[in-house]
This record gives sequence, C-alpha cells and structure tokens, in this order.
Amino acid sequence: MEIKSMNIYQRMAAITAELKTVAKELTVKTTSTSSYKAVSERDIIDAVKPLEEKYGVYSYPVSREVYDSETIKTESVYEDTHGNKKTTPKTTYMARMKTTYRFVNIDKPEEYIETTSFSEGIDSQDKGSGKAMTYADKYALMKAYKVSTGEDVDEGTPQEELEKSKHSIFVIKQRCQEAYTKLLQKKMSTKEIAQSLDMTEDE
Repeated sequence: MEIKSMNIYQRMAAITAELKTVAKELTVKTTSTSSYKAVSERDIIDAVKPLEEKYGVYSYPVSREVYDSETIKTESVYEDTHGNKKTTPKTTYMARMKTTYRFVNIDKPEEYIETTSFSEGIDSQDKGSGKAMTYADKYALMKAYKVSTGEDVDEGTPQEELEKSKHSIFVIKQRCQEAYTKLLQKKMSTKEIAQSLDMTEDE
C-alpha cells in the first residue's frame, strides 16, 4: 500500500511495527545513594522522528494545562567549624501538567489522533514546569507508538510509577527534615512532632 493512501491509523500502526526497542540509558538519581534507569526524551525522539518523516506523520503538543503547582520552602540545619548551628534555606518548585498530544496525517491535515498524558516535575531552580513538559511529551510518544524499553513491567517498578512516587517521597523527606529542625531549635516537643507527622509516640 502506498503511504499517501494510508490513513492516520495505518501510518501510526506502520511506525509502531517498525520501531525497535529503546534501551534505558539514562541514569536518574533520586538521592545521593540511589538511582534508577530511564529512557531519555532524546532517545525516544531519535527513534520516532525518522519513521514519522517516512510515513508522513507530524506530532506535537496541541495544549498544555498546569493543574497543580506548589512552592516548598524548607531549611536545613548544620554546625559550622565553631559548633554554631546554622540554617540554609531551600526552595523547591513542583508542577503537575496535563498535555494533549496530536498526531497528524501530513497528506490530510484534518485527520489526526490525540492522546492525553499527565506528568509532574520537581526542581530547585524553577524548572519544574519544564521537566513536566519533557515527561509529558516523552510518555505521549512512548504510549502512542507502544515503544518497548526491553523491560517487563512485572519484573520491576515501571518508570511511570517511579516518577509519580518521586513527589510523595520528596514531601515525606521534607516533613521529616522540618520536624528535625524544629526539634533542634526546641520549637516543638517530640510529642508535637509525632502528632504533626501523623505518628504516635512510643509509651
């Protein structure tokens, strides 16, 4: 079948059939001692772009919506060389985004398919929205074309779940850090800290 006679579904199906496995070459650090492997946006684009050109498909984010954002301010406490307690402020930006991604038949622009992806980004330098955009675009392409990363979902935690859990883990760490700071500054008792963390103090 000639490509020009294909509809958008046939073109995307052909791209899916020709796409090869994209290996997880990107190492993402979650803490100073732990990390996980992921697929970079560049690797996905490099795999998809030539085939979209071959089959006459153009894909792009047609709309984005930041439906939740938060600025988290914390302080870390440390002792200087003279034993004096010092505090260092830290600001972290978080954004949750909904993106609608469109796949268009270049030879018949009124024919297209749309998919919706959700993402979140966390950054200490006001790049939370940018990271959320990157995740959304990458996952839209991966899911639309059924891109394989060579890993069985049953064998480990999917990358999507890891990304979703990052914010929850981050919030827990920040709450514990804040509680520790207040304890050192004697602003809260251990009982009050336990209550603020929804914990019960051992009798």
